[in-house]
Amino acid sequence: MKGGNNIELKIIGSDSPEGQKLKQKLKNIAKKQKLDISILEVNDKNNIRKYKVLQTPTLIINDEYKCNKDNLNYNFLKRLVTFYSL
Repeated sequence: MKGGNNIELKIIGSDSPEGQKLKQKLKNIAKKQKLDISILEVNDKNNIRKYKVLQTPTLIINDEYKCNKDNLNYNFLKRLVTFYSL
């Protein structure tokens, strides 16, 4: 695996169709880029409130808010995940 850093990804609201698409995109990126990632899915309403997100799905990388459903295109996600793997 590249970099040696394990990237912790959290998908807030992954139980929606958009959340499942996001999860699949992240898995594809990790596989193609040979990255070590772990994906935590947060779907419980009480846990979602802890993150104080306005929209779901929302992607959080290494406990930092990164993007919501409005900007989850493949190329943007690839740049984010690759950056955090360095």
